[in-house]
Amino acid sequence: MFEIKLTEEQLAFQSMARDFARNEIKEKALELDRKPTWEERVPWDLLKKGSQLGFRTFVLSEENGGAGVADHLTSCLVAEELAAGDIGTAYYFMLPARRARDWIELRMTAEQKAYFLPKYVNDDTFFTTVAMHEPDTDLGFDYFTETPEAVKLKTRAVEQKDGSWLINGAKNFQTVGYVSKLLLVTAQTEAGPQTFLVEGDSPGLVRHPMSKIGRRIGDNAEIFFDNVRVPKGRVLPPPPKGRTDLGTVVTIAAITLGLGRATLEETVKYTQERVTGGKPIIRHQAAGLIIANMATGLEAARSLIWRAAYYKDHPEACEGTGMDAHTYEHMACAFTGTIVQESTVEAMELFGGMGVIQGMPIEKYVRDALVQKHISFPIVTRLKITEALAGFKRKIPPFLGRGN
Repeated sequence: MFEIKLTEEQLAFQSMARDFARNEIKEKALELDRKPTWEERVPWDLLKKGSQLGFRTFVLSEENGGAGVADHLTSCLVAEELAAGDIGTAYYFMLPARRARDWIELRMTAEQKAYFLPKYVNDDTFFTTVAMHEPDTDLGFDYFTETPEAVKLKTRAVEQKDGSWLINGAKNFQTVGYVSKLLLVTAQTEAGPQTFLVEGDSPGLVRHPMSKIGRRIGDNAEIFFDNVRVPKGRVLPPPPKGRTDLGTVVTIAAITLGLGRATLEETVKYTQERVTGGKPIIRHQAAGLIIANMATGLEAARSLIWRAAYYKDHPEACEGTGMDAHTYEHMACAFTGTIVQESTVEAMELFGGMGVIQGMPIEKYVRDALVQKHISFPIVTRLKITEALAGFKRKIPPFLGRGN
């Protein structure tokens, strides 16, 4: 029987993240969201405070400067709590945290690790991004599948006589791409696609923000490479075959869930205070049914996310289910993105005219949910699930994605 009982350590991390989100993040989110430029919307004070609390490093082992909490379920607990304060701020912490484990701890060579680990651990503003997606080829991978062997990227890397590399090309839709100090850049070489560790201050690297209707705290970026030189020894080794802990999709599902929970909490609060027809809105049967459906959908999403997270850390537990850990996280991502987007729209209707007024949390949540629905790739994700259920053996084609 599948059953999850949170440990005292997990409950402690959950509580710490909840307190930080409620006391620090949430009270600043609406104000930051309305700032006119992306520079003003970067919550530097919050990012430094959160980093000092360990939200950017907790996934690393203790010997590497972290808390030694690498399991995906704990990451999902923290992600949901931080995102209930603001999803953009949660992205700043959670994606680098999971990537620090994947890139630095498990994949980098000893020399690469000796160079990048101290920088990451000792700098509260050291963020990371994946630079894979290209404007024209429309290829994205990150948390869906390993890079297809036959892919042909337009971004090119050419090895020089001294062993360094020159990169030319463009990437876009890269989350936290404009402030990241380490970029994981996949480029085409004579030997096929390879992934390079590129520092954010490299000459020839130019970044522009891509403003969105929602999740405005933490815009994506388009990145241009004009003869960007990468020193010798900065090619990231490929992940070991068969690894199940690659990527961040289940964490992103948990971030989306946090947004949905914030929506539910604000809706319950507002409908208890607003009176129509002589009684609080929540006492009207139609409104009550909507709120009940929201709560049920979010709890179902949480259950699926927790199961997917557990399976990523215990793939052997999938035996007998007919699916693997990756399929469960795709399900969690698609389902949560859909549920939260639908819930925010229904909640906005319960707010009536106030639902479309700037300065009300629900207006921001609706815009944020539209972005998260896009991030969840519902169509592409469900195609992946269908192929897994059908037991297809052929390679999955490059996904039509939009970064992460």
